Amino acid sequence: MQRRRRLFRGFTVTEILVVIAILAILLALVIVGYRRVTVMARTSSCLSNQRQISLAQTSYASDNGGALASPCTSFRGMSGSFNLSSACGEIPVVLNNGNLTNTSYHSWTSSYPGTDDAGDPMMSPRGENAGALTKGRLFSYLGSVPVYKSPLDPTDRLRSYSLNCFVGVTLPNDVANYGKAWVDWFCAQGVSPRDWVTTHIARIKDPSHTMMSIVEEDRAGNGASAGFNNHGFVIDPRPPSGSVAPTGTPNPANWASPAWQGWIDTPAMWQPGAITTSNIDGSTESYSFQNSAASAIIADMQRAGNSHGFNQPADEGPAGAWRRDWMHFRDRLLPGVIPPMIPRYQR
Repeated sequence: MQRRRRLFRGFTVTEILVVIAILAILLALVIVGYRRVTVMARTSSCLSNQRQISLAQTSYASDNGGALASPCTSFRGMSGSFNLSSACGEIPVVLNNGNLTNTSYHSWTSSYPGTDDAGDPMMSPRGENAGALTKGRLFSYLGSVPVYKSPLDPTDRLRSYSLNCFVGVTLPNDVANYGKAWVDWFCAQGVSPRDWVTTHIARIKDPSHTMMSIVEEDRAGNGASAGFNNHGFVIDPRPPSGSVAPTGTPNPANWASPAWQGWIDTPAMWQPGAITTSNIDGSTESYSFQNSAASAIIADMQRAGNSHGFNQPADEGPAGAWRRDWMHFRDRLLPGVIPPMIPRYQR
């Protein structure tokens, strides 16, 4: 009998290429999914850090008669007291409890060049060191240096977060320049500079919509002060048109100018769609910039050494992406005090 011969047939080149292509697609999906899950996990951890910062502020206020820690990183070199002249009249202002020798008075961190009052160094040559954080008013409530840094932050600095410049202050950021530049516009809107006083938590009118902290991209200056977020997160709350600045006028380079200043500080866009913030009540948010070019533009600005006073493109009108992004953060600075721009300025 003749045995039937078995026929062995291998894969064709086409079939092998199809299998390789399928495997490549599956591998790509796995990699993309892994990256997405990694970003989501880091974003969640970043939000958790900021929630802890908000709760630390609440606990600090509970232990200190309602007083909030200041967003300033130091009061060194600031004016202790002065009169704020405006259309609202002469308003006396006292900063740092009028004590210029106490460089860390109720600041949430103690970050400043040189040494502190006990002679301990607060800054390293590259920027903020751990001692600057542990001697801040909120450290005993946070209890850990890593909480100050976002897992999304690609830099080697120790702190990624800044506090809202309108919270825990006598006037914006407890800096005379901002108050003097903005006071007349606020008075024209029927808002007294006395309403800027948020040194105590009871002064916050809308805690669930008032920003407490944010990831900030700030490579402040050169030398000993470089590499950390200097003071609070601040943007100009005034509308970029009308009597403040003609439509189409970008913000000036001089941060103390009375003309519209726009993005004085910029959020950190380490991950698109993951600009994380917390609110006074402990709730958190993750925001995605509407302007798709913002990340690259701000990155170029930072590489050029411009850490403040972002000279954004000319005012593009209420519907423009830059305007919508600016308004998102502007609306969360101090709602209930800063006059709303809607419906006068539609999104």
